[in-house]
Formats: sequence, C-alpha cells, structure tokens
Amino acid sequence: MHGTESPRGQIVRQLTVSVLYASIVLPVFGGPCWSADRASEGPPPPLVRPPSPDVPQSKGAFLGYESAIRIGLEHHPLLRRSKETALAAEAVTDQAESRYYPELNAYAIQTGGTVRPLSAFNVGGAQNKPTSYVESAGFRADQLIYDFGQTAHKVLAERAGQEAAQKDIQTHKATVILKVQQAYIHCLRQKRFIEIAEETVRERGVLRDQIAILYKRNLKSKLDLDFISVELKNAEIQLLQAKNELRAAFAGLNHAMGVRGSEDYTLQDLPAAEASLSTLETLITQALEDRPELLGTADRIKQADERLSSAQAVNLPTIVAQGMSGVIHFSDAPLNQYAGAQPGQTNLWWGAGAIVSVPIFTGFLIENRVAEARQQKYKAEQRKVDLANRIALEVTDAYLSLQTARQQLIVEEKEVESARSALTLAKDRYRLGLASIIDVTTATTALLVAEVRLAETRYAVQAGSTVVAYATGQAYQRY
Repeated sequence: MHGTESPRGQIVRQLTVSVLYASIVLPVFGGPCWSADRASEGPPPPLVRPPSPDVPQSKGAFLGYESAIRIGLEHHPLLRRSKETALAAEAVTDQAESRYYPELNAYAIQTGGTVRPLSAFNVGGAQNKPTSYVESAGFRADQLIYDFGQTAHKVLAERAGQEAAQKDIQTHKATVILKVQQAYIHCLRQKRFIEIAEETVRERGVLRDQIAILYKRNLKSKLDLDFISVELKNAEIQLLQAKNELRAAFAGLNHAMGVRGSEDYTLQDLPAAEASLSTLETLITQALEDRPELLGTADRIKQADERLSSAQAVNLPTIVAQGMSGVIHFSDAPLNQYAGAQPGQTNLWWGAGAIVSVPIFTGFLIENRVAEARQQKYKAEQRKVDLANRIALEVTDAYLSLQTARQQLIVEEKEVESARSALTLAKDRYRLGLASIIDVTTATTALLVAEVRLAETRYAVQAGSTVVAYATGQAYQRY
C-alpha cells in the first residue's frame, strides 16, 4: 500500500493479509445482545391482545353489514400477516440498498511466530529464531465504487417485490371482504329459515288445536289428530335444527371477521341487489385491469427481469475502495527481526487502495445463476397468463350464476304464491270434509319447501352480487 517497502511496511502488509484471512472481524454497529442474566429469564411472554372495543361482545348486539366488513379488515390475521410480509419486503429492499453505503468493521489481531521458516537442517545462517508476538487493532472501511448495474438491478428487483407485496395486501383485503359478506348473508339466510320454521310450527299448532276441538265433538277421527301432532313435532325439530345452524353461521361470521365475538347478533336487512347493466365482456375487461393479484404478477415479472439483469452483470468488473487504519504493538522484538523494533513499542499505521475484481472462471456458477433467473422470469410470465385465464373464468361463472339466480327468483316467487293458494284451498276443503288431513299437511310441506327455496334464491342473488364484485376487482376499492 505504501510506496517504500520498509520494515514497518512489511509488518503492515503482513497484518493486512492477516486481517483478510486470519482475523476475527467485529462489526462496529450491531444489534442488541442477550446478557447472561436476561438469557436465564427465558423468552419474553407472548403478547395477548385485548378485545377491541369495536367488536360487539354482548349477546344480541347489533352488527351492521358495513361494520362487519370493517371489523374484518381491521382484525383478520390474514391481512395482518400480509402487512408484515410487506414490511419484510421493504426491509429486503433496504438490505439491497445498503450496498451503496460504506461498510466499516473493527478488528483485533494477536499474532505469534518466527521471523522466517524453521530450517530443516540447522545449517549455519538459517538457525531457528525465537518466537515474537505482535498485537494490532484498528478499522477497515470498504466502499463500492461501481459494479456495472449489479447492485442497481438488484435494488430495482426488490422494489418490484415490495410493490408486489403491497398488491398482495389488496388481494387479501378483497378475500376478507368476500368472506365477511358471504358469512353475513349466510346468517341472514339462516335467520329467514328460522322465521319460516316458526311460521310452520305456528300454522300446524293452530291446525292441531282445531282438529283437537273437532275430535272432541266427534267430527274428526283420532287418526287425523295423531297425524297432525306428528307433523307438529317434525316442524319443531326442524325449528331446533335451524336455530343450531344459525349459531354455527354466527360462529362462521366471527371467523370471517377474524375475531371472537358474540354468539348471536342482530343483523341488518340488506336491500335487493341491483341488476348490473354491464355485459360479460365488459366485466372480464374490468377484472383484467383491476384484480390486484394480476397487477401483482406484473410486479413479479419486473422483479424477475431485474434479477436476470443483476445476474448478468456479475460477469462484469467490480470496483471497490478500501481503507484501513490502526495501531500495532510489539510485545517482544527478538534480535535481527526488524530494524528499529523495540519491545513494548506501539505505532500507528494506515493504508488505502482500490480493488478491481473480474470473474474469470467460477465453475459455471454465474452462468447457472443467469439461467435460473431467466427461467424464473419465464415462470412468472406463464403464471400471469394462467391467472388471467382463471380470472376470466371466475368472472364468467360469477356472472352466469347471478343471472341464473335472478331468473330463478321470479319462478320461486310464483311458486310461493301457488303453494299458499293451494294450502288455503286444502284447508277449506278439509273443513268441508272434501279432503283429508294428508292433503293439508302435503300442501303445508309444499309451501314450506317453496318458501325455503325462495329464501335461498333471494340470498343467492345477494351472494352472487358480492362474488361478481370480487371477481371484477371492485369490492376492495370501496374500503
């Protein structure tokens, strides 16, 4: 490093080689270390999150549709995890950018040895020399000057990965919204089933009481009374099953929101879903433009392309500036070792230089890294094509399912009207003795089935609208 090769310069050169190959390098800046006392205490206790005040906890508390969605967006662990992943991606970008900054390390060296190699034959003039001991400590700084885009492309790749992580947050956001919407609608559907079951129990109870009075007057047979009593018991069992299914639906709603809330909620009635005027082709085009996971794949392709460029740049030279400074101490200085060296002597020294590194042959490491990066880019491009096709299929299925549900809704409304008229007629004929109790119960069952199918269809339209909004990438943009 110096122009003259003095004995002191020889020592500096020897210590420099020792720093590069035989030293224990201690970073100047480091993270916190565990002390012996703290390590004996074990890991810190896990964080217990208290219940959030915006989550209803009392039984029967009101939970609005929009409130349920916002609670899910606030508390669902899927979103929390994706946000942490985005922060990790940001940290990876900062790691790549750290190459632009100087690296400063501290070192401490203790060496011991002879001035020159031991003679194998104790020939005069080459006698063994006593061991000498030298201590040295100091700092070493490295600064990247230029690497022909290797670091620049790597930084751009990690930034693209960071953007893709942000798109993943939006993807998970849309998923959480859809799950909450579907769970909320499912709870409303189960509530409607309970209302239908309660109405059935009430109708059959009234009919049973009427038949019981007629039986006491010997106007109806005991068979009719027993038959309607059995039908009433069946309706009560169906009501009990509907209530249990509602409790399970509320548990599913809590799971969709990512919370442990109440076992029962008072829900908000939803307005009828508006009919979309957009064509299927328009919806597919909209989905290909707005779906966040598809936008994220574009960032992944950019990331793979930048990684490919970074891998190709490894074939080019790298220029690094290096500087060192420290102190050297001679614990012992045998005779004829170095001119002017004295036992206990301490000197300051420094050195600076530049290193140009050019890879000649790396065992085909660079070539294989480039090939891997190229295949990763190709895989990302194919993943985007596959995802675009799958999104188009999702939009098509959601659109056609919604149209089917809307058409079926008209049919089911007419079926309920016909079943209700048939039940009224069967009751009148039974009072007049023109029909049996089986005709009445059959008409009651037909009305029950028609009302259940109507409820299912109405909420299928609601659920279908949410699926279309999700498939076209419009649901998450409102929140």
